Amino acid sequence: MDHAEDLTGRTLYITGGGRGIGLATARLALEAGARVAIATATADSATRAAAELGAGSDRLFAAAADVRDYAALAAWLRQAEERIGPPDALVNSAGTVAVGPFAEQAPADYQAVVDINVTGLMHGCHAALPALRERGGTIINISSGAGFHGIPEAAAYSASKFAVNGFTQALHLEEGPRVRVFALCPGRVATDMQEAFSGRRQGIAPEQVARRILALAGPEPDGTPGECEPVG
Repeated sequence: MDHAEDLTGRTLYITGGGRGIGLATARLALEAGARVAIATATADSATRAAAELGAGSDRLFAAAADVRDYAALAAWLRQAEERIGPPDALVNSAGTVAVGPFAEQAPADYQAVVDINVTGLMHGCHAALPALRERGGTIINISSGAGFHGIPEAAAYSASKFAVNGFTQALHLEEGPRVRVFALCPGRVATDMQEAFSGRRQGIAPEQVARRILALAGPEPDGTPGECEPVG
């Protein structure tokens, strides 16, 4: 259900918040009254995102944190909690893709995909779980349609999204009902990543996915925990 949410009093932490789905989610969440913390890949991207979202807002915290680095991500979480309060929802939207035939990729190429899309997502969940348990919070993992059907010339990406779906289901069984865990699986989304893959910025708008995220981030999520839900 894509509708406007009232998130006044809610606090969302978003990885990959400097672009694409993460940035769109941050923008709509702020418009809905939420407090928002975003982690971006670089300090420059944090500065740009903050400027776009409203750098003077006392409801926004933006900083660089490499999701591959557990200590850095945990430090970002602590800083965010000091600035805007503990999270009600964690949105894991940091991601990357390596494009091309698998046999022609260097090991570092496909390892980077796994490190960001899988290990980085797990780092976020692990670091945030203590706070989310206390608040009866929500985790929303951004997966992909590639988590249902493998995509040629994106083998590592497909594998990573299958992993995200399996992890989401398992974590739901471990942590529910204290913590609600969801995965959203968009098809093509008009983002930088889609342009890198296909050469064209095509697909649904990031805001369509963001609206679905916000429907899950409220106190009464509009979804079934443990599900890997297609979007678009």
